[in-house]
Amino acid sequence: MKKIIILLILPFALQAQKDYPALLDAYMQAAVNVNQFTGSVLIGKHDHIIYQKTFGTLDYANTKPLDESSMFELGNITEEFTAAAILLLKDKGKLKLTDPITKYLPELPYNTITIKDLLTHTSGLPDYYDEGMKDKWGTKKLATNADVIKSLAEVKAPLALEPGKKHDAYLCYTEYPLLAAIIEKISGLSYKTFMQQNIFTPLHLNRTNVFTELQATKKLHPNHTESVAFSEPQQKFLPGDSNNMPLEYHYITEAVVGETGISSTAHDLFVFSRALKSKGLLSSSTQKEMFTPYELEDSVNNIFFGYGVLTGNNELGRYIQQRDDGNNTTLGYVTSVINYSLEDYTIIVLANKAKSTSIVTGPLSYILFNREVIAPYIHQQVAIDTTLLDNYVGEYKVSRVAKVYKKDGTLWTTITGEPDLKLLPESPTKFFSSDKEYDWQIEFKTDASGKVLQTFFIFSGLKKEAKKL
Repeated sequence: MKKIIILLILPFALQAQKDYPALLDAYMQAAVNVNQFTGSVLIGKHDHIIYQKTFGTLDYANTKPLDESSMFELGNITEEFTAAAILLLKDKGKLKLTDPITKYLPELPYNTITIKDLLTHTSGLPDYYDEGMKDKWGTKKLATNADVIKSLAEVKAPLALEPGKKHDAYLCYTEYPLLAAIIEKISGLSYKTFMQQNIFTPLHLNRTNVFTELQATKKLHPNHTESVAFSEPQQKFLPGDSNNMPLEYHYITEAVVGETGISSTAHDLFVFSRALKSKGLLSSSTQKEMFTPYELEDSVNNIFFGYGVLTGNNELGRYIQQRDDGNNTTLGYVTSVINYSLEDYTIIVLANKAKSTSIVTGPLSYILFNREVIAPYIHQQVAIDTTLLDNYVGEYKVSRVAKVYKKDGTLWTTITGEPDLKLLPESPTKFFSSDKEYDWQIEFKTDASGKVLQTFFIFSGLKKEAKKL
């Protein structure tokens, strides 16, 4: 009996002996050396930080190194803070999520929309920029949330969709600015002051603040990162404000808070994330409500809106996430916070010099869950016998169906909705994308006769077996 017990315990003991900080750091060093990753990474298990490191510089000129106190624009992660503030008011009995928004913003012509509709992106509201302010605002002053409300009240644009219904992939940038306005109306405080007094200060988030006009001033805090965008066609970094958006766009959007506007550090985000899972901020019932999956955001990957967060299940388990992949307002930043509920891993990645390969949350998650990860490396094309390519042609499925076909003496692959990618050989059985924006590889395992036994798709370091259809 004792021998059996030892054998049962041994696999778990071997797993516990893994040096996860070393494995995580090895991947990140490769991401820095090959993909020029610049940013801050923090990984926690329960309330403990198991890995934290910064890489690169905070400025476009590459003169100031990042450190753990460097602040990043959070982009859409701001929504999680705004949702928490609304729920805090709910816990205090100041509002109900079923309240129509016109109870607090009576000038708006949308009395069928509730606060919950705003939280879950199911309001059907028109976009305040496209429908109300574009080509009308000018460049004399920055618009505020009050200006957004005034414009919506005057224009009276019709709803795009019926409020409260399932809107697959529908996302409106009007909703969270209105939530910020409701916070101001109920509290009598500015959004910035309310967040400081009720969330930032009580949780000791000393490097978290509401900044507006950040793109215009760039000097609101001496240790705030600059956004640096990457041009794939030119293969070089550019200042984040070189996004070819009209000047009016910045005057309309940059001082509007609620959906964006908060800057923070990886450490403060970890503290905030832990507070949302403890009793330090919201009641237990409200916490559960915040992370409940309500409305479908992504039908392919089965991701749902909660309140200010995304929630779903993948091959690693149930997760709660907020992210910003760099929209027009926060171009140059890629930010992500994800928590895997069962194991209670929290992975935070803040990048200020954004490339497509800056999204390293997936590979870091795979390492923690003992899945195979291919670290970034420089691919070298080799010459192969092109008759081998016929063995690889076909349709394959991982989460979606990918078609692999032959054209012009090489392999190509395509997924519905994505561009066709040319694949170059680095061996007779392994191919990589010729497009530097896409870290896509396909590896075939064959027998001595060349028959394909297994196929693996590798995207952004994640290695998954693909089944041929």
